[in-house]
Amino acid sequence: MTFMIYSLNGHERMPLEKLFKERVVEKTQSIAAQRPIEERGDDDASESHARQPSAARAYRAVEQLPTSPSVLLAEQVMTAPVVTLTTEATITQALRQFQANAFRHVPVVSSAGRLVGIVSERDILRHLAGLTAGYQPRLPSSGDTRVEEVMTPQVLTANVDTDVRYIARLFVEQRIGAMPVATDSVLQGIITRSDVLGAVMRHYVLELWA
Repeated sequence: MTFMIYSLNGHERMPLEKLFKERVVEKTQSIAAQRPIEERGDDDASESHARQPSAARAYRAVEQLPTSPSVLLAEQVMTAPVVTLTTEATITQALRQFQANAFRHVPVVSSAGRLVGIVSERDILRHLAGLTAGYQPRLPSSGDTRVEEVMTPQVLTANVDTDVRYIARLFVEQRIGAMPVATDSVLQGIITRSDVLGAVMRHYVLELWA
């Protein structure tokens, strides 16, 4: 399973430890007993023994629940083929794509068809409003501005065999709205938050998402 970052200057592999937040387990603290543990009499022991058969049946019932040993992969969830924009496309052309297809993110490719970035509807609206990526004031731009000037030039991508659970986790931790799926700079598909939610509804077995 591999995550890659593609840009105008090429691509590089992104290690998982750099992508995900480190999980920290809080240190446990000792507590004082609120009351002494009472010894159980023979009556209590016989009552506990009588409850064991029903508990055993419950455990057997859980073990017999259907499980899904397979892993859901990116290629099973992604949308393909992908609508793209070239670096030479204008902001006006990009907005038309968003309006016509109800998209929020569109990958950007070079003239050779290589993935070089991604642009969102928010990126374009912010640029037209005269704001920088950090929402600082700047001179408003016209609709003739090229997408290359507005797009995110370093785009994180997944591979076709990436576990969808890792992608879902990145959506939450990195606040990503969409992730292209690419192989050797060639775009294979794209996964959005809606695609992940749809996968959860279709593959609702809890073991799959654990």
